[in-house]
This record gives sequence, structure tokens and C-alpha cells, in this order.
Amino acid sequence: MKGKIFGYLEGGGTRGLKLSGDLARHEEWTEAILPADSERLGAETETNRRPLIVFAAIIIGAISLLGVRLFGLQIVGGDHNLALADGNRTRQQVTRAPRGDIRDRNGVVLASNQASFDVTVVPQQLPRDVGARSALYGRVAATLGMTPADVQAKAEVTCKGLKLSSGCLTMPIPQLIAANVERNRALLIDQDSATLPGFSLDTNPIRQYKDDSLLSVFLGYTGRVNADEAVNDRTYGPTDLIGKLGLEKQYESVLRGKNGYKQTEVDAMGKPVRVLASQDPSPGSNIILTVDMALQRKLAESIAKQMAASGAKRASGVALNPKTGEVLAAVSLPSYDNNSFSGGISNDDYQRLVKDPGQPLFNKVVSGTYPSGSIIKPIGAAAALEAGIVTVATSVLDAGQITVPNKYDPSKPSIYKGWETGHGGLGVMSVLTALSRSSDIFFYKVMGGLVGTNEDFARPLGVTKLTDYYKLFGLGARSGIDLPNEAVGRVPTPAWKKAFSGDSWYTGDTYNISVGQGDILVSPLQMVTSLAAIANEGTLYKPHFLNAVTDSLGNVVQTRQPEIIRQNFISKSNIDTVRRGMWMAVNDPNGTACCRIKQEVPVEVAGKTGTAETVVHDDGSGALLQSRPHAWFEAFAPFNNPQIAIVVLVEHSGEGAEYAAPAVRETMSWYFTQGAGSK
Repeated sequence: MKGKIFGYLEGGGTRGLKLSGDLARHEEWTEAILPADSERLGAETETNRRPLIVFAAIIIGAISLLGVRLFGLQIVGGDHNLALADGNRTRQQVTRAPRGDIRDRNGVVLASNQASFDVTVVPQQLPRDVGARSALYGRVAATLGMTPADVQAKAEVTCKGLKLSSGCLTMPIPQLIAANVERNRALLIDQDSATLPGFSLDTNPIRQYKDDSLLSVFLGYTGRVNADEAVNDRTYGPTDLIGKLGLEKQYESVLRGKNGYKQTEVDAMGKPVRVLASQDPSPGSNIILTVDMALQRKLAESIAKQMAASGAKRASGVALNPKTGEVLAAVSLPSYDNNSFSGGISNDDYQRLVKDPGQPLFNKVVSGTYPSGSIIKPIGAAAALEAGIVTVATSVLDAGQITVPNKYDPSKPSIYKGWETGHGGLGVMSVLTALSRSSDIFFYKVMGGLVGTNEDFARPLGVTKLTDYYKLFGLGARSGIDLPNEAVGRVPTPAWKKAFSGDSWYTGDTYNISVGQGDILVSPLQMVTSLAAIANEGTLYKPHFLNAVTDSLGNVVQTRQPEIIRQNFISKSNIDTVRRGMWMAVNDPNGTACCRIKQEVPVEVAGKTGTAETVVHDDGSGALLQSRPHAWFEAFAPFNNPQIAIVVLVEHSGEGAEYAAPAVRETMSWYFTQGAGSK
């Protein structure tokens, strides 16, 4: 049976053959999917995932970098990039605000504006192609009369030390290429502006100073904003003008105004399409000064005449209203033309001003300090009266000199002489005659006493009380005047001398400062301020130039009120005694300033002469050499109702009565016959 079956399957009919083939194929398929034995099935291994992880990390990193970059572009630098995009389609032109005028108390214009043309460039709008940019520089340079290299240096000033590809040409802030461009050149730039991408013509009002620059050192001048100024105030652009010195600087915030602008959309060729936004400029406010320019001219003229007579190279003078502290006139000679600064001064011209021995750039009234000479004596007299050291009845012998024993070497005493040593000195002095005749010996004895003798004033006022009163009258401190760079001056004390030189204070030091010599230094402004306090019987006012502020239509928006520094620090009776002594200096036949002032000025004048000895350094050896003294004179008038107080200093000229007093005399004579004092 089995054989039959086998035979049937192996070799039977057609049906048997077919079954045998199907079984064969079935067995092959079964063997392929079912295990047979351990030799035919190898060990299964784990799939390697590392390539997948690396690939995923690369993808994630790329996406992260892209995200950070997008964050930087859209969030961190969004405003900057938006500005770059806008810079390609918009142009913004600044409309300069007119600066406020400066006028004197009577409306005389001292500083106004005139149109000036500037060529500027916005680096952001320049071509990025080096060749195109160079060609553009060449065209602009040819029109302005510059070199292409100069134009490039100014246009790419922010690119110093950087590669152009670093993005330094993306700055949207205008850079100045040329200032005060001639009108014909300016018109050519304006006509070609559509084909000069980035470049534009700006109208910038610059300062025009008038009245012969007699107030130049006080008015100051304007100039381009520098880097430090731009950092301190971000509202300024690099082409803006700013007050640099004097009143222009002091009242910059008042005079400046606010610039306007016009933002324009342009096409691909840079031609205007439409105005997107605009704002008109707001003019600056005007300032009205306390100065009377007619008086200013007369005082300057009178001082210049005495400079010529004495050969002096430097001089100054200042006049105040003693009842308010208003500066009526201020002169610092020689002067200079501040228009040369507002238009842009050359280095050669600037160096000539710097090296001028007359120091025209130096404000001698406010910033200069000098030994005062005898014009300081009225303050010392007031101090001695107030302290009860002297009275009107006190008598002191002026024998021409004082001998102070030297305890270390009796053979070498110190000798202090008065200005009048002949005929036994000036004789017996009271406080009135000591002022009118300027007795040095009186002040030596009253202030410093006599060391080692039994003579009068063995217990004098002393250095401490003397210097205290100097300070009460405003010496050794800034007055607070509305001008920059005011000098402090110096009131020396024993403590100062010890710290400065290591030396002790001697009686001779007190002698010296009692007559305005030694180490004491004052400014003409300080002396006229103290003089005004004597004239008005004891009130120290803060001096000031500003009278009022007006808007562009002339409406008053602010008025300066008198400001008192201190008052009631000395009695009226004592200050009146000092005033009387100063009246005698001008009106008594023996007074140091008699008698031409009395003859030529139609009102009563009180005054005081001063002659300050000076030394100078020899340029060759460096040794100290005696120079001609400084000439001082101070005066106020009318005596019973003061309207004006004047101090004049003619440096290295000679006696105060000879060179300073005539300048005051001429000025007061004019003031009370033709000027404001005659009305």
C-alpha cells in the first residue's frame, strides 16, 4: 500500500505529478519561515541608532540657530533693521530752529542769525558698491572745491578702524561734509540732489554778532557740537550748533529752540514721492541783557585811551547798578571778533589769538585775579569800625614807615613804608583822612598792630577778623554771576599759608593784605560787587547780565529779579563813615582823586584809588623782576542816591590816579550828561 502510494506520488498520472510539485514548494516555503535546527538560525542583533541621533541633533541645532537669528533680527535689532529698511525709501531733512536773539536793555541787537548753507550726508543712504561710492565722492568734491579723499573721510568718519563690510555705513545720522558753503556751490548741490544719494543741502542759521564785538568775551560764541556734548545731550546731532562760551553757553537752553523736520518717501531713483510727516521748528527765546551798549562803548573807549597813554597791553572795567546788581557795562581789552568763531575759525587765526600777549580770549573781569592795591581799604576800614577798633575820632600817626624788630636777628628789622615817605609821612590820620589820602601806615597799625613796642594798636583788628570781613564783602568766593568760569580769587589766612608753603603767618603778612598786597587776589567783578555794597549802605547783591526773556514775538516770559547774597552785616553808621571817606578822596583838596572828577562830573562822586605793586618773571633767567604796578580806581555816584558803581583796572600801567581814574572820570561825565544818568 505504502509502495503504491509512493509510486503513485512519484510517477503516477498527471494528478500525482502535480501534487508532488505543490508539496515541494510548500516544504521550501515552510523551511524558510519555520526553524529547523540551531545551525540554520543565527543570533538576532540590535539595530544601531547613533546615526539617527546625530542627524536629529544637526537638524535641531540648525533650527535653533535659525530661531536665534530670527529673534535677533526681529526682536533685538528690530528697530534698527526697520530703520535700515525705511532708510532706503524715506528721507528725513532737519529744519533748523532759529536761535534766539541777544539784545541790550534798550533793544539794541547784539547777536542775531544769518542763513548759512551746509552740505551733509547720511551714510546709510550711500551706495554699498565701492566704485559707485567713490564716483559719488568725486562729483561732490568737484562741486564743493574739495578732494574726494576729504569727502570720503567726513562721510565715513564713523568707519575709522573698521572694514566697510562691518556695517558702519548703516548710520542714519547726518554727517557734516562742508559748512558755510558759498551760495553758487550750494545751489549746484541742491539741483543735483536727486542724483547724489545720501547728500543734502541744509540751511543752518549761524550767529552774526554786532556792535564792534565790544562784548565778545562776555557774549561768547557758538560752534559745532563735539563728541562730548553730543554724549551729554542726545537731542543734538553732529551738525548742530551749540553755545560754547559766555552768555551763549550760559543760556543755551533758552536760546536754542527746537528743530523741525520733514520726512519724505522716495522712489528707487531717490526722487520725492510724497511727504510722510513734518513738524515746523520752534524758534529759541530771546534774552534781554542788563547792559547799556551806549555806556559799554564809552567805558571801552575811555579805558582804551588810558591803555594807549600808558602803553598797557591789558585792561578791564565793569559797571553795576548798586541797587540791583545789574551789569550795566563790562569791558575786557583787547577784544576779538566772535564772528570768526561762529563762521569757523582757522587754526592759524586761533593760534594768533591764543599767543596774543593781550589775552583777548581771556575774560579779565570775571576770570582774572590780581592784587587789589588800596581799593580794598574801604572794606578794612568798615571792619575796624564795626569791631570797635577805631571810631571817627581815632587818630593814628603816619610817619612814613614802620620798623618791625626781627627777634631772630635784631640787626635786620623789617621796614614797611607808606606811599608818602617824604616830610615825615602823611601825619596824623583819622579813618576819614586815611581813606581820602590812602594812608598805608594807618592800615598797618590798625589791622596788624606794632610788634614789640608800646605804641598805639598793640591789640589791633588782626588777620582773622580782617579776612572775615573781606569774605563778607564777597572776596575769596564766586559771586554766582550768570557766566561760566568765574574766578574764586584768594583771601589768604594763616591756615592757608601753612598749607601752601609750610611757613607761619607774620605781622608783615597782615600789613600786606590790609593794603591789597601780598598773597591776596581779587577779580574786578568781586571789587565792583563789594563797592556796590558800600554804595547802597550794606547789601551785597548777586551781579547778573540777564534782564528778561522774551518769546519770538517779543512777549516777556521771564524777568530777572535782584538777588541778595547777604545784608545787615555792617551797621549803616559805620558804612556811612566809609562812604564819607571815599567822598573826600574825590572832593577834598588833599584827596588822591581830586579834583578833576569834581570839576567834570555834574553829580557828587565817591571813589578810591589803588596802585598794586607787581612782579613778573624774566623770560630769560626766570628771576623775579619788578614791573609797573596795576592801576585801579573805583567810584560810585551820585553820592546820596547811587545809580552806578564802576571799577577800572589798567594792568602794568602805573599809578591808579594817573591811568585808571581818568577812564572812570570820562565815563561818568558822559553818563550823567549824555547817557542814562542824565535822564
